Amino acid sequence: MTRLLLCLPLLAAVTISVAAAQEPAPDLSLLPAGPGRELVGAKCGTCHAIAIVVGQRRDRVAWEQTMEQMIGRGAEINDAEFAEISAYLGRNFAP
Repeated sequence: MTRLLLCLPLLAAVTISVAAAQEPAPDLSLLPAGPGRELVGAKCGTCHAIAIVVGQRRDRVAWEQTMEQMIGRGAEINDAEFAEISAYLGRNFAP
């Protein structure tokens, strides 16, 4: 019984790791084709549904402000990715 109790935390950790690895990829079908599409899916679609992005209409500056907020909340986006994502969103989801 003691051995079983000692193994439970390990079993829980393995179960959580497997579940996280099996998360489905974001649905890119709502995003127009073009440079930045996959990056938006990878960076934005990991935290929320792509439909949330598609439902917004902002100019590039407003998208950049939104991305800064997301970075402040933990999104990991480097400078090159920032430029590509903001250009894509500004081009495809402007008012």
